[in-house]
Amino acid sequence: MSLTKCPNCQTNINNTVSFCPECGYSIKNSSGAPVNKSSPNSPMPKKQNNGCAIILLVFFGLLFIGFLSRQCSKTQVEEKHTSGLDTKLSKEDSIKNHAKIDSINKEIKIEEEKFLKSKAGKIYKKHPEWSKEDCINISENKIWIGMHYDMLIYERGRPDNINTSNYGDGTQYQACWHDYNASCFYFGESQIITSYN
Repeated sequence: MSLTKCPNCQTNINNTVSFCPECGYSIKNSSGAPVNKSSPNSPMPKKQNNGCAIILLVFFGLLFIGFLSRQCSKTQVEEKHTSGLDTKLSKEDSIKNHAKIDSINKEIKIEEEKFLKSKAGKIYKKHPEWSKEDCINISENKIWIGMHYDMLIYERGRPDNINTSNYGDGTQYQACWHDYNASCFYFGESQIITSYN
């Protein structure tokens, strides 16, 4: 048995072996020429990396980043456009709303002036504690349950007579006018009309 040196790791090996037991280098192929093959027990020799995979990854990464930035810029442009429209619409709506409010306020003011010039409005000026609806009813000579005694006096003047009674639930009053139909009205201490005949 003769020894030779492994061309890869320079270890002395038997010339009959096909692979170096140290590094796994293939000594000879069937034609006798040296071949660089590794044995299954030895570590894989390092392959040359030409960088194609890295270049492809970088390329696709840049494409993805470009896609995202384009999508973001579209969104920002749409948001700016939308917010610009919103602002424009908001200003237009605001102007329209102010015009409507002014118009409504003018109408209310005109109605208020009309009311104050009417008979009910004159009553309301004298008695602002009464509601406008009550003043309108008084101006139309209406009488209702829940009416205040002072309203009845304003409408009819002083009663011809007032009678008092107490049936155990407090003093009750009867005010009568002889020249009116629905001549007598009944009320308690609160002076709210509870009934009439």
